[in-house]
Amino acid sequence: MQTEAPLYDVLNYLPDGIIMLDERGVILFANDAFSEMVGYKSDLLLGLNMLSLLADITVFTECIAKVMKEGQSLDAETDFLHRDGHIVQAVKSVRMIRHNDHTRFFVNVRNLTDLIQFNKELRASKELIELQAAELSFLLNSKHQEIEDILSSIDEVIWYIHNQTLSLQYVNKAVETIFGFTKETFLSDTTLWQQQIHPEDRSLVQMFFETLAPGQSQEIRFRILHCDGEVRWLNSRIHNHPKLNLFIGITSDITCSKAQSEEIAFLAYHDPLTHLPNRAKLKLQLENRFEHAPNSPFALMFLDLDNFKNINDTMGHKIGDKILIEVSRRIRETVGKYDFYARFGGDEFVILLQDADSASIDLTAQKLIQVFKEPCTLNETEFFLSASIGIVLYPDDALNGDDLIKHADTAMYEAKKKGKNQFAYYHTSMERAIHHFMYIESLIREGLTQNLFELYFQPLIDSKTLRMEGYEALLRLKHPHKGFIPPDTIIPVAEANGDIHLIGDKVLSQACDFIDALRALQDEPFFVAINVSAKQLQRNKFVQELFDYLALRSIPSSYLKVEVTESTVMENIAVVSQQLSQLKAGGIRISLDDFGTGYSSFAYLAQLPIDTLKIDKSFILALFKDNSNRHIVEAISNLAHALGMNVTAEGVEEAQHYDFLLENNIDTLQGYHLCRPLPKDEILNNMQKILPVLREYTRQ
Repeated sequence: MQTEAPLYDVLNYLPDGIIMLDERGVILFANDAFSEMVGYKSDLLLGLNMLSLLADITVFTECIAKVMKEGQSLDAETDFLHRDGHIVQAVKSVRMIRHNDHTRFFVNVRNLTDLIQFNKELRASKELIELQAAELSFLLNSKHQEIEDILSSIDEVIWYIHNQTLSLQYVNKAVETIFGFTKETFLSDTTLWQQQIHPEDRSLVQMFFETLAPGQSQEIRFRILHCDGEVRWLNSRIHNHPKLNLFIGITSDITCSKAQSEEIAFLAYHDPLTHLPNRAKLKLQLENRFEHAPNSPFALMFLDLDNFKNINDTMGHKIGDKILIEVSRRIRETVGKYDFYARFGGDEFVILLQDADSASIDLTAQKLIQVFKEPCTLNETEFFLSASIGIVLYPDDALNGDDLIKHADTAMYEAKKKGKNQFAYYHTSMERAIHHFMYIESLIREGLTQNLFELYFQPLIDSKTLRMEGYEALLRLKHPHKGFIPPDTIIPVAEANGDIHLIGDKVLSQACDFIDALRALQDEPFFVAINVSAKQLQRNKFVQELFDYLALRSIPSSYLKVEVTESTVMENIAVVSQQLSQLKAGGIRISLDDFGTGYSSFAYLAQLPIDTLKIDKSFILALFKDNSNRHIVEAISNLAHALGMNVTAEGVEEAQHYDFLLENNIDTLQGYHLCRPLPKDEILNNMQKILPVLREYTRQ
């Protein structure tokens, strides 16, 4: 046995009891953990028969017989007798090892009555890693069958990975129980272990490895996904070995461990990413206030980051998670010592203020707005944040937690409607706006499910040749009971709730149907202009999906024109400009709609890939009511032509408009006096009638 001493020394560091028996049940080896468990010194145990330590010998004899017969390892609950007479409840694993013509039984015993001691010994594994790292690395890398058999009998996962690439270099057989994949699968796919980490914990694990300095050892608890989808909690003690360039770890499955009850309780009421209290903790906090201080007023703030989704979509969730951690830190450092704060979900946070004085509430809200104006620097990149805050007062505005949060959320959306980066107090009038929003939302959903959305098409006429250059596709929702719902009522709600993307798909589909039908009737070139919102353009995949759909329909991109408004462009000019440039590069023309009603800034025009400026109809309708309107139209026309753009005037509804617009080189005309928007079939069936009417109109 002398040659085996170093190996047994290693086993003395393990937290579980380890026993080696011969065929008769005589103890050949017992590690320190087992000796302490039964109250004997190790040298007194050697030579004893295992049966003398058992409360019920039949359990063990049956187990040994079954292992001898079937060659299988068995796990069973077993009661051991402590030296002082009390019962030690444990679970044992028995495995048979054949080596050098000898049969040995390797018994792994876990104490179920002293889980605190288990944790103490698990923490002591740091010393194992630090003192025996070189020896363990040698043992793990060797192909010695005896060592491999012993390591395969240990319930904890022993592993090490490269500290730069995080690729798995070694793992023992225990990994199969915890993850459900074979050891060979893990070693052949060295990044599989990372893929099995729970998505919500990946950034946590990544940051752990990034911050664990050479020579340091730390514990980390995180979730993984078993191959069958089950979520499991693991505890890993990890050492960053400075000489071997390895992270060396021992990992245990703590999902069902009673010793982890406090940790699980913490995670039940705290957000794992930011470590802030979560929604469940917020609920308990509110219930506690209502029960113990029902007459004490307080304020509840609902804080939502502005445009955070854009950061997640463009920079990825890893950056987004780091920003949320930074946001949590700023909230923690800004609010009062006795105030409560929680991560409500996503990029939403709730703050309960101890002081309900209006001046104090305003000051805290202003401090929060201000603190987010400081840039957040990650990977040498600056991110600029802002927040919208809704404020509700107890008991003035609501008497229970659900209503307080609902009203604060309503006030927060009011702050966003007013331009974001500000706070707003709840008022009952906001509820009417919410009910109206929900009513329109229901009409939109009904329109989508019952195919009530329909495109009408209005001709765009060349002012000199009177040829129909193209058509603008105008969205209509004709409800069977409510009649026509105006687009300016539909679009803001659809943009707010995300339905704009589904509506956009229907618009593109019907526009392409119209293009196909029109191509079958005429050979002359034309285009169909569709309106695209800011929310659509802010989707990374919007441009590619549009081109993919045109290719699927075999429609050249020259048949499509995209119209955007000034407000759409200015909402996120960097992202929108990039998207428009990609559309332009692919052959789609760009029109800037409603020009003059929004920012009216000429400075950005040269930066954008605009083909056409559309003068808003408000200027055309008032041409002969105010001289300034005529001057504005002239100025826009001259500027657009100087920048190489065409000019379209919409709102041509009177005969006298035509001469003025023609004299001022307006290229394209659009309006009810020329032709009102018509359904697809009406346009196709009356094409031969529309053009003569237009020509007759210009002779008048």
